[in-house]
Amino acid sequence: MRRFAGEYDVVEALKKIFREHKVIVSQKRLKEIVSRILEDEKVGERRLRIIAINNRIARLKIFTRESKKIFSSDRCPVCNSKISVVKSRDIWGENTKIEYICRKCGYRSGIRKRIPTKYIFYSRIK
Repeated sequence: MRRFAGEYDVVEALKKIFREHKVIVSQKRLKEIVSRILEDEKVGERRLRIIAINNRIARLKIFTRESKKIFSSDRCPVCNSKISVVKSRDIWGENTKIEYICRKCGYRSGIRKRIPTKYIFYSRIK
């Protein structure tokens, strides 16, 4: 019977992986490698990404595509932390939102929502 992996087990598996591999080119590939190490325990791709970011094990490069929808969330779609709003004054002196930035993972979006499509993980382990 498979069960969910504890955060400590996932962190240890990620550290082991990033000591060997400096770059992993997709979230799916990272999950496959972690699943081999954890064997009977399972972990989702989104949870794996959030644990890697929160524990400062990996740096992310995020590839996105632009959506037709306006950005309306106050949470980052990559790491679920709070999004910072960048404002600028227009020619009439009013504040206008021009960009949304996540300080934790580096996600950026303009007025139109940018949807993450691919992640590249870079090791922070020395």
